[in-house]
Amino acid sequence: MEAGQVATHPIHIGVEVDGKNKPVEFTSSPVTGRQIREKAGAPLSDDLARLIHNKPSGGNINLDDVVPIADGDRFIALPTGTVS
Repeated sequence: MEAGQVATHPIHIGVEVDGKNKPVEFTSSPVTGRQIREKAGAPLSDDLARLIHNKPSGGNINLDDVVPIADGDRFIALPTGTVS
Protein backbone atom coordinates (compact mmCIF):
# COMPACT_ATOMS: atom_id res chain seq x y z
CA MET A 1 0.00 0.00 0.00
CA GLU A 2 1.37 3.44 -0.88
CA ALA A 3 1.81 6.19 1.72
CA GLY A 4 -1.45 7.81 2.72
CA GLN A 5 -3.51 5.37 0.69
CA VAL A 6 -6.95 4.56 2.07
CA ALA A 7 -7.32 0.85 2.74
CA THR A 8 -10.16 -1.06 1.13
CA HIS A 9 -10.54 -2.89 4.45
CA PRO A 10 -9.82 -1.56 7.94
CA ILE A 11 -6.28 -2.02 9.25
CA HIS A 12 -6.39 -3.67 12.68
CA ILE A 13 -3.43 -3.32 15.01
CA GLY A 14 -2.94 -4.14 18.68
CA VAL A 15 -1.46 -1.77 21.23
CA GLU A 16 -0.51 -3.02 24.69
CA VAL A 17 -1.36 -0.32 27.24
CA ASP A 18 -1.04 -0.93 30.99
CA GLY A 19 -0.59 -4.65 30.35
CA LYS A 20 -3.81 -4.94 28.32
CA ASN A 21 -4.05 -5.38 24.56
CA LYS A 22 -6.20 -2.67 22.98
CA PRO A 23 -7.48 -3.34 19.47
CA VAL A 24 -7.15 -0.26 17.25
CA GLU A 25 -8.52 0.28 13.76
CA PHE A 26 -7.29 2.64 11.04
CA THR A 27 -8.48 3.23 7.48
CA SER A 28 -5.13 4.30 6.03
CA SER A 29 -1.38 3.93 6.38
CA PRO A 30 0.93 5.50 7.43
CA VAL A 31 -0.23 7.02 10.72
CA THR A 32 1.57 9.05 13.37
CA GLY A 33 2.74 7.98 16.79
CA ARG A 34 0.21 10.45 18.22
CA GLN A 35 -2.68 8.79 16.34
CA ILE A 36 -1.70 5.34 17.62
CA ARG A 37 -1.47 6.57 21.24
CA GLU A 38 -4.76 8.49 21.04
CA LYS A 39 -6.77 5.63 19.51
CA ALA A 40 -5.33 3.14 22.02
CA GLY A 41 -5.98 5.43 24.99
CA ALA A 42 -2.29 5.58 25.90
CA PRO A 43 -0.91 8.73 27.52
CA LEU A 44 0.81 10.95 24.94
CA SER A 45 3.82 11.02 27.28
CA ASP A 46 4.26 7.21 27.08
CA ASP A 47 6.99 5.69 24.93
CA LEU A 48 5.65 3.69 21.99
CA ALA A 49 7.43 0.87 20.17
CA ARG A 50 6.58 -1.72 17.54
CA LEU A 51 6.62 -5.29 18.84
CA ILE A 52 8.53 -7.84 16.78
CA HIS A 53 8.52 -11.39 18.16
CA ASN A 54 6.92 -9.92 21.33
CA LYS A 55 9.90 -7.58 21.95
CA PRO A 56 10.06 -3.80 21.47
CA SER A 57 11.97 -3.05 18.29
CA GLY A 58 13.22 0.08 16.56
CA GLY A 59 13.22 2.42 19.55
CA ASN A 60 10.66 4.96 20.67
CA ILE A 61 8.12 6.23 18.13
CA ASN A 62 7.71 9.96 18.75
CA LEU A 63 4.37 11.76 18.48
CA ASP A 64 5.05 13.17 15.00
CA ASP A 65 6.87 10.13 13.58
CA VAL A 66 5.14 8.65 10.54
CA VAL A 67 4.64 4.92 10.94
CA PRO A 68 3.60 2.52 8.17
CA ILE A 69 1.16 -0.05 9.55
CA ALA A 70 -0.28 -3.32 8.29
CA ASP A 71 -3.10 -5.50 9.52
CA GLY A 72 -1.96 -7.48 12.56
CA ASP A 73 0.91 -5.19 13.60
CA ARG A 74 1.50 -4.91 17.35
CA PHE A 75 2.81 -2.04 19.47
CA ILE A 76 3.44 -1.39 23.15
CA ALA A 77 3.06 1.83 25.13
CA LEU A 78 5.25 2.08 28.22
CA PRO A 79 6.10 4.81 30.75
CA THR A 80 8.54 7.43 29.45
CA GLY A 81 12.15 6.31 29.34
CA THR A 82 11.36 2.60 29.09
CA VAL A 83 12.00 2.27 25.35
CA SER A 84 15.42 3.47 24.19
